[in-house]
Amino acid sequence: MPAASRRERHRAQTTAEIKATALKHLVEEGAEAVALRGIARDMGMAPGTFYSYFDTREALLAALATDAYRDLAAHLRTAREAHPATDPAARALAHGLAYRAWALAHPQEFRLLFSGRARAPRADTAESAEAEYELCLGIVEVATTARPAGGGSAYAWGDFDPAFTAVARAAFPGLTPAVLALSLRVWGRMHGLVTLEIDGLLRPQIDDPAVLYGDELRDLVRGLGL
Repeated sequence: MPAASRRERHRAQTTAEIKATALKHLVEEGAEAVALRGIARDMGMAPGTFYSYFDTREALLAALATDAYRDLAAHLRTAREAHPATDPAARALAHGLAYRAWALAHPQEFRLLFSGRARAPRADTAESAEAEYELCLGIVEVATTARPAGGGSAYAWGDFDPAFTAVARAAFPGLTPAVLALSLRVWGRMHGLVTLEIDGLLRPQIDDPAVLYGDELRDLVRGLGL
């Protein structure tokens, strides 16, 4: 692959600087504070030049979301891989605990990804889809190790998003519709209490949400037959 030209290196560096400035606004004030003119002003860029990098606020938020998906997915993967594949219970617990830890450390990014009010627009690019899929595949990995008790609804591949289904089946050749459905249920169990905590709705009800979340995770792992 040929080396990047000076123009390409400059564009990549400026793009990274724009995203870093936008992330600072996001972290300090929330997604509503991410405004193109404000970021251009902070960077000393003319609006016309700035818009050649990100022509809409939605495009910039989508780029921040892509980075956040990747960071969260990497954090969860590192947590799982700290335990051997022969200990799926430990890997599932580590995944869940890391999910909460990342959310508490990055509440505005978490809201950007998952909050209905602040959720970033989809970029509809291969890069953004790959970042989202990487995060989702971590949950599918947990579900593939489960040995839950029988029962439940019957699922077919047509019940799920076809694009992600294709990615998931390629990553896990033995995957079944029931296991893919289970992965969504696992995500719901891990996500629910974290969302309540991030939105400030859980703390008034209990002094230490970590204890509640730990109990929920251990109950989840038992339910998965791990």
